[in-house]
Amino acid sequence: MKKLILIILSILSISVSGQVNYTYYSKAKVQQDLNFAFEKLIGIHPLFLDKDELIHYQNKFSATNETLKDSMTQNEVYLCLAPLFASLNDGHTGVLLSTNQRVQYNNSGGKAFPFLVNILDDSIYVSFYYGNDSLLFSEGEQILKINGIDATKMVHDMELLFANKSTAIKQKEISKKFRLLIWMLYRFEQNYKLTIRNNQHEIREITVPGITSSQFMQNIKRMPKTNHSNFVLSINGGNETAVMKIKSFGDLNGFCAFADSAFAEIKESRIKNLVIDIRNNGGGRSIVVDSLMNYITDKAYSQYKKIEIRISHDLRERYKQRYPDRLDWIDSYVIDDLVVPKRNLTVPQNNNLQYNGNLFLLTNKATFSAAATFAGIFKELELGTIIGEETGGTIAYYGDFWFLKTPNSGITFYVSPKRFIQFGGTKYARGVFPNYLISDKDDSMMDFTYKIIESFYRLN
Repeated sequence: MKKLILIILSILSISVSGQVNYTYYSKAKVQQDLNFAFEKLIGIHPLFLDKDELIHYQNKFSATNETLKDSMTQNEVYLCLAPLFASLNDGHTGVLLSTNQRVQYNNSGGKAFPFLVNILDDSIYVSFYYGNDSLLFSEGEQILKINGIDATKMVHDMELLFANKSTAIKQKEISKKFRLLIWMLYRFEQNYKLTIRNNQHEIREITVPGITSSQFMQNIKRMPKTNHSNFVLSINGGNETAVMKIKSFGDLNGFCAFADSAFAEIKESRIKNLVIDIRNNGGGRSIVVDSLMNYITDKAYSQYKKIEIRISHDLRERYKQRYPDRLDWIDSYVIDDLVVPKRNLTVPQNNNLQYNGNLFLLTNKATFSAAATFAGIFKELELGTIIGEETGGTIAYYGDFWFLKTPNSGITFYVSPKRFIQFGGTKYARGVFPNYLISDKDDSMMDFTYKIIESFYRLN
């Protein structure tokens, strides 16, 4: 808690520079926003049915209220709220990163950090350089310091803003938002003095200028084209193997169109080994998981061992607006009841494209939410062999969140009213363990998978 308060104080001590006329909110307005977020959080989230947790969190909010300045920008309000939500370590309860000030700053000609980065194991690596001289940096070079601040310290500071039990998932999110976060947290704008370790392990110091939005849009055209599709199928006819990469379970229509085509091709090609790759899959919708199950099994299953729902005033109002046909069900309980609905089995639909060969599943530390749930079902039903790392998504987690917004500063946050217990393990705070534990380095997982496939051929 002490570290959290020190971080907030250091952040709020930084003045807002530049010539942009940002909107400022009075201390009273900010306190009203924090109180609104606090009341929604403790009134909706199942964790706060525990009185000790409630008291502990009340103390955190009170301590944060004492750090507030007389006048604050939206960014500063975000930097107060985000660490409080993140301290829950619930990947489905948090605060959305505010971008309004950054847009204003960009439109006024402001400059930004000229790199796309990857963050792995607390270290920052160059992914792409947006500056004018494309030969200055190579992909994979490690950034050790930026303007005198140690890169590992930066990563740890930024982790305080993101809620998740998995460090790998937090760092994946930081990678995506690093250019905004470095500006928001440290006010770095014009020049960046870097200490770099290159791919030959030589260390050099170099200063590069920030780039404007127009420079960014111009130089991003140099970036190599990548396949951004959420679903990719590749077939190796030589060893009768197909690899199905599923990057997200968020798009039902897209997945259904892909799956019909992909499993038709798998059937036509007489594929004997199907590798389903859900590494770095952040989850999505349960119904998409069900759709995939239709193609790989005829066994009845349930996605969860148990679901707990906290009845709250907000949940009741949400049902009234969105699920009026189920209002009688929710009205049959009182506020703060923790309800466990009856578990129903799902029977996969008859499907003439259903795959019956060898199945392999690849997971890593960034396999989360619905993707981790799929891994749990896969393991429970013994559908095939899981290869890779323990999933970032844990056996027990909160979810089914919805979005709310603070009344004054307009900060968007989200809160989970349910707790899910999935299959795949008995230790609630851990993820789904693979059959073969292989680090996600380079092509190590696929190489190992192909070795297993080759051993099947030798045995048969």
